Order: sequence, then C-alpha cells, then structure tokens
Amino acid sequence: MMKGLAVSLAWVMREAWGFVKTLIIAGFIAFFCIRGFIFEPFRIPSSSMMPTLLIGDYLVVSKFAYGNRLPLTNYFFWERQPERGDIVVFRRSGSGLPGSFFGFGDTLFIKRLVGLPGDRIAFANQTLTINGVPIESVHKGDYVAVTATGEEKAVDLREENLGGVVHPILRDPEAPGPTVAETVVPEGMFVVMGDNRDNSRDSRYWDWPNWGLVPKHDIMGRAEFVVWSWQADWVPRFERIGTWLRAEKTAVEEMPKMGGDGGVRLNRARGGEPA
Repeated sequence: MMKGLAVSLAWVMREAWGFVKTLIIAGFIAFFCIRGFIFEPFRIPSSSMMPTLLIGDYLVVSKFAYGNRLPLTNYFFWERQPERGDIVVFRRSGSGLPGSFFGFGDTLFIKRLVGLPGDRIAFANQTLTINGVPIESVHKGDYVAVTATGEEKAVDLREENLGGVVHPILRDPEAPGPTVAETVVPEGMFVVMGDNRDNSRDSRYWDWPNWGLVPKHDIMGRAEFVVWSWQADWVPRFERIGTWLRAEKTAVEEMPKMGGDGGVRLNRARGGEPA
C-alpha cells in the first residue's frame, strides 16, 4: 500500500510540475507577444521632456497606435499615421548609446512630434515656425528644471499651442538655442522636439544646420499614460500614476497647409477615444 501511495504521489508531483512548466512557458509567450505587438513599458531617464514627463516616470507605450509590424522587420500588417503633438517613442541608429532593453537592442528615445510630411519647418530665436506660422506660447510662470549636468535651474514655464494641441514647454531665456533653416519634411519622415526646449537633443541638433528626421518605420509607439513614478530618493510620486499623455486636440487645427493658402484642416477630437 505504501508503495502504491508513493507511486501516486510521484505521479501527482510530475503532473503538477508539468502544469507549472506550461504556465511558465505560456507566461513567457504572453509577455513577448504583448511586448512585441501591443504594449511596452518605458522608463524616462532624462529631463528632455520636462515638465510633461519627469525623470523616474514609467510609461505604457502603445505599439499598435500606428499599426502592427512583423517583429524584426519594417513590414506593417496595417498602419496609421502619427499626428502632430503625439509623444512618440522611436529608435535612432548610430547614437552610440546602450540598447534600451537591459543594454541590448535598439536605443529608444521619447520626444513630441512637431513636424509632419509636407510641412515647411524652421526654428530660430527659440521659436518654431510651421508652414510660415510661428507657433505661439504663453508665459505661465517659473519652473525649476534639471539641466543635462543634473543641476537645478529656474526657467520659464510656457504653454504652447501646437496646431490645436496645447501642452507645456520649458524655455531658458539665457539659452538662445540653435537656428535651423527652413526645409520641407519629406514623405515618410517626421520632426521631433523635447518639451524641455533648451535641454533636449532632438531634430534641431542631430544633423545641424539641417533638421534631423525620424523615418516612420523607426517610430515604435505612442506614449499613453504614466503607470508609476519614483523620485531620485526612491520616494513614489503617487500623484503621477495614471497621468494621461495622449494629446488633447481641438476640433479645428489652425495650421495653414503647405503653400500658405490659409485653409484649415478639420481633425476629429481625440479626448481619450481611440485614434
């Protein structure tokens, strides 16, 4: 009887271990499928997107916002075009920085998309100009920002209207910034900038004095919301959890079309609904 009990116990243990292995394998498959096709976590390592994003924020990035691609290729099953004002995660070859997945893979960056294919875009005297129209910003107060060297500095907090997308930016009155000549954004290319305008290496700098462009196939996804946030001393920022990052867009985008015909383009309001 004892021998039969031992055999039964061994069978139960073997079946249980087989079930556990199945769960582990299924979990790995689910993780890589979700990470590869649907959502991916992303940590903010720098101050280039302050005040919208803070160092220590953890984001959920939608990988299907602009379409689904076959893994390890640039082939899209279906695709949708990014919109002005979106906060996008993208890869940039030749940066010389470690990969963003435990030091491996592509080096990923996060910026705000400001220039679309066909736009005439220029930057001078801290002002972005799109299709001949300077992008206005309104002073909202002072802000203590973190510089590239980790120092704190008082800068201007401003509110920018980027063709119907109203969002905060930071500007340092003592840093004039680069001058980038007007150019027409080619088809399939995009221009990006950080909200912390004078502490962001972005399209204004990569190929200066020309614009550095991001190909559509290098855009990995759109930032959706903050899922967690730590301060430098590992104190949680509970108030940041759930911060929505999708651009709030008005129904009418007051941005002249290429050619300066003064027309206005109608855009569906995106207040939280799928785009």
